[in-house]
Amino acid sequence: MHKEIYQKVLFHLSLFGVAMSILVGFYDVIFGYLMEFVHLLFEVVEISLDRVVEHFFETELHETQMIVFYILLVVGGFLIFFIYKALVLFWRSVSHGVQEDWFSFKSAITTDWQAMSTTSRIIWIGAFILVNYLASFFLF
Repeated sequence: MHKEIYQKVLFHLSLFGVAMSILVGFYDVIFGYLMEFVHLLFEVVEISLDRVVEHFFETELHETQMIVFYILLVVGGFLIFFIYKALVLFWRSVSHGVQEDWFSFKSAITTDWQAMSTTSRIIWIGAFILVNYLASFFLF
């Protein structure tokens, strides 16, 4: 048996399940607070830039708003670009790790399945069908 591979897969599936449960159960609270925080942070940055531009360039309200808008537009564009690049690198590393884990898990399952007797295979198939049958009552 490949106990360490099964424990690793079970641990990752458990972490994924806990994360999904938290997101599904508390999405309104989590995203509400997150959006409120981002909005307050944006307002603080905007007010600070307004004061700095008014002080250094001695402009009126409309000119200050235009300058701050274009500064924030450029900064936002750079942030979106760098976040996109970071997400692409993160996705590549995660997908590569998941692919390696999947291949090791698949080879462990096939070697263990081939080593099982016919009785053990029937028991595993019956347990799989029973668990899915019982789970259908809770999910549907």
